[in-house]
Amino acid sequence: MRLVICGAGVIGSNLARHLSGEGHEVNLIEQDRRVALKASEKLDVKVLVGSASQPSVLELADIAEAEMVIAVTDSDLSNLAICSLAAAYGTRSRIARVRSMGLNDVINRFGRAHFHVNEIINPDEVAAQAIAKVLAAPGSREVADFAEDKVLLRSFDIFSDSPLIGIKLKDLKAKDFPWPFLVVAINRNGSVIIPGGENTVEDGDRIYVILPKPSLPEFLTFVHPEVRLPRKVVIYGATNTGVSLAMSIEDKVKEVLLLEENRSLAEDVAGTLSAVRVISGPASEADILHECGIEATDAFIAVSANDHSNLVSAVLAKKMGAKTAVITTNQPEYVGIVGALDIDAVINPRLLATDQILRFVRGGRISTLATLPECKAEVLELLPE
Repeated sequence: MRLVICGAGVIGSNLARHLSGEGHEVNLIEQDRRVALKASEKLDVKVLVGSASQPSVLELADIAEAEMVIAVTDSDLSNLAICSLAAAYGTRSRIARVRSMGLNDVINRFGRAHFHVNEIINPDEVAAQAIAKVLAAPGSREVADFAEDKVLLRSFDIFSDSPLIGIKLKDLKAKDFPWPFLVVAINRNGSVIIPGGENTVEDGDRIYVILPKPSLPEFLTFVHPEVRLPRKVVIYGATNTGVSLAMSIEDKVKEVLLLEENRSLAEDVAGTLSAVRVISGPASEADILHECGIEATDAFIAVSANDHSNLVSAVLAKKMGAKTAVITTNQPEYVGIVGALDIDAVINPRLLATDQILRFVRGGRISTLATLPECKAEVLELLPE
């Protein structure tokens, strides 16, 4: 397939690397000459310097022969303009990254066809959806949804009191478990096992389970009998992700608090979230967390624009009594250290957006995918489209 990718940032570069590696013909457009040069040195694709919203630059990238354009520049308006131009040139499939909640609302209201796009990718919204799914599956470390959300992948850490310990997988009979599930991978001491019927689950394992959506509530009760759905959630950061998450869970969680350092922003958000209590202050201060009632909090979610603040506040919140801590970060290296810091899940919006676009390019339905560990490739091969 011939593709034109506009924007050589993290998402665009990752897409170019994956897709060129799969044999697709990729032309990558980047306006910043230094970023373009860096991409050219690292990627086996044709890199053009210029604004992708200019027809002359798109023509240099052979837009008329492209089957798909993926517009992931830093400008929402440029991305929409690129897709509109690509449609005029006859490009069949057009994907745009749009972060503005206002623009997303308008696109949803009038329909994507009015904006000449087939798919809209909003990394902030994708991250909010992923976090909401983590909250809906307490005890789970990673989440992924497939087959239009009908098939779920969830991971769970296994503790000494789990009923699964010591049972051979072949002995998990349907008559004993009317809600079907399949253990597709086991992470044991850093090594990945694709299990057979003779394998057993051990204390300290992290298991990856595929199950139909209706099975999730019963399986949660089985794998972690003491775990319950969160009744109090504290969200740090009135970002697009934070506001979107608060709106999605405010009618599902008994008490939701939103903590924002910027007083003016906190006041603005308070007027739009009727069922959410908004507090202004830094999450890195113990007094503020005490004011939020952190010791009685089921989940602390750090989604501010500052990755370092998210990490520090989550560690402090967990130390002060929060049962679960989740952070968003654009720093890939954070993924490897969260376990040592007692953080339960890390969400990387850019990687989520990349995964969603890749699934669309490959012909699968877009689904919410949280960060998976080193066994990701093996697990995904076993999943249905």
